[in-house]
Amino acid sequence: MENKRLRKAKQRFEVLPGEGKRFSFRNIRQAAVFYILLLLALVILVQLGYHWLGEQFQSWRLGVIEAEPGQMLQQAEIRGIVTRDEKVIASPVDGFILQLAAVGERVPVGFELARIGQLTTAEMQMLLDSAEPGPGKELWVRIQQYWQEVFPDAGPELAESGESGPLFTTFITIDSPEAGFVSYYLDSWEDHTQPYYFNETESDLQIPTGTYTMEGDLVQRGQPILKIVDNWQWYFSAVVPFHPGRMIAVLPQVELAFEFAPEEPVQATLISHEIDETAQEVRLTYQINRQLPGFDLVRLTSATLLYEQKSGIIVPEAAVFKKENLTGVYLNQSGRVIFVEITVVEKQDDQVMVEGLQPGSLIITRPDLVTEGQRLN
Repeated sequence: MENKRLRKAKQRFEVLPGEGKRFSFRNIRQAAVFYILLLLALVILVQLGYHWLGEQFQSWRLGVIEAEPGQMLQQAEIRGIVTRDEKVIASPVDGFILQLAAVGERVPVGFELARIGQLTTAEMQMLLDSAEPGPGKELWVRIQQYWQEVFPDAGPELAESGESGPLFTTFITIDSPEAGFVSYYLDSWEDHTQPYYFNETESDLQIPTGTYTMEGDLVQRGQPILKIVDNWQWYFSAVVPFHPGRMIAVLPQVELAFEFAPEEPVQATLISHEIDETAQEVRLTYQINRQLPGFDLVRLTSATLLYEQKSGIIVPEAAVFKKENLTGVYLNQSGRVIFVEITVVEKQDDQVMVEGLQPGSLIITRPDLVTEGQRLN
């Protein structure tokens, strides 16, 4: 039954003859238009890409940059004297330094700074004469051995010199009379606590080379051996030319970068100034309220004084050149090289602040590669 229904269903379908694939000029025209349009689009894209890449390469080759506003800190190189509040401590006896407190630390009042093995006047004289063979030479050898071999592994009170009896019979300790920073560098300028200006030439300035006190030193009564320094405030005094000294003298605070700590600029407060119109100079003294590495080891030093922030257009120094006694730059203006005269206001490192340029101007930083009037595209 089912087979009979299938046969009847097949009889309802009829196969119609087809016309086949025929040649058509219309199809060719449509394909040609499509490929022509595609080719034109590719040509346009190539031209645009070439033009864009060409401009990018040219900008890179000529170093073209956009002029932008910025800020530049004005600075002056100055040279002056560092003064500090320093209390010198001298040895109360003739003797041999056995111990010293750690250098470069702030200590409280009463802190033990040094321990000295006391010597008699006769022993001291023998040591001073120890260059010749004799008792002085022998005593010096004994002291050296004592310091190198016995101290500090054994307490000095327990040390014996052998058959001759105790080497030191008295030990003197020196305690800090005030709080402060411990320094063993002495240069005989410790009494200069007030501002100091030098007008003589630097070679005539009498600042002796400092000396260091060390464990193992032989010291005489009254000899300076260390100092306590106020490391919370110290001073820098300098003589500055009339210009820019007058401008700097009205600023209550500046920033100083000292040559002995160039990576740590500090804020400095102006505490006194004198303007000498006859000598065309300005004397400035600043107070610094921050300890810098090595601040206790310097007297005469240089510093970079940063004193005012200016705003303006900043460009690379390489872009600026002279043309017929005029200072200026080349600009890329609508694809043509033009010369624009400028005025240099300030210079720092390889950057200059200028007047005469509009923000957004396209500056050519390699002017040696172009000529005025040259077309760039």
